[in-house]
Amino acid sequence: MSRFFRIGLVVIVVLAPAYWLLLRHSPSPGASYVLDIARVRALADSVPGAKALEVRYEKICDLKFYEGMLMAGDPWTPTSMPIYSFQLVFPDSTLLIDTAMARAIAKPDALLLSFDDAAWQRLLVAMEHAEQIVITHEHMDHIGGIAAHPRLAQIRDRVRLTEEQLGNPEGMDPAQLPADAMAGYEPLRYDVMHAIAPGVVLIEAPGHTPGSQMVYVKRADGRELLFLGDVSWRERNIEQVRERPLLMTLVIGENREQVLGQFQALNALRASEPALAQVPGHDGPAMERFTAAGLLQPGFAAP
Repeated sequence: MSRFFRIGLVVIVVLAPAYWLLLRHSPSPGASYVLDIARVRALADSVPGAKALEVRYEKICDLKFYEGMLMAGDPWTPTSMPIYSFQLVFPDSTLLIDTAMARAIAKPDALLLSFDDAAWQRLLVAMEHAEQIVITHEHMDHIGGIAAHPRLAQIRDRVRLTEEQLGNPEGMDPAQLPADAMAGYEPLRYDVMHAIAPGVVLIEAPGHTPGSQMVYVKRADGRELLFLGDVSWRERNIEQVRERPLLMTLVIGENREQVLGQFQALNALRASEPALAQVPGHDGPAMERFTAAGLLQPGFAAP
């Protein structure tokens, strides 16, 4: 009995620090990140033309995650990870932010809670009619619609992948861009931030992936949204300036210092600009609140 006790004690001594470090600890502060919202707004207003009248979305699927995977120290209770695509509706055009992923790459099947095939078909149609398509980063659940589109060669010149996104094919896995459809493609190159449409600005935010970026949107009615992509999966990470557990950041290859710096900047922005809606990548309750407030509307507009 004494021998088993000693073995158990050794196991606890060895594993307890590893458990704390990998699953519960979220060090702070992070690397410095500057989010100059005055400059963002000036850029958004620099592009002539009418701004977006509506911001709409489709929820393509739900994945099974655990709270402890989303923020260090949270309990390991099951939770859903909704996957969205967003559509900016201008008077005479549309722009898409993120393209979800095809059912075929949502593996393993045990992690797929639901998949809306009708919403997926609406997304594919919306991509064919969009004037521009951007993604917040190159992970499969954001670039997957581009990779799986049956007529990518015909729409690719409206796909605005950045140089960093295109240069990280490993980060897209298992989604892959067809080489023949992308032959000769010229990616978007910009420094820090770049306006792509009236009221719409891309903002570099590397860390979650090399090509991670946020998308600022000023609507025609003056209301503002900041699409965070996977800089933050949930609002709580920003509220508490607390990262995903180290184990998750190792699995996805995330730069924790950069992401924590972005959390700090976004937390400060929440305090100084409470009316600016920060839209995390996979936060169902936040989406419901933004929908109730009229900032977002469910369902893509018909072409």
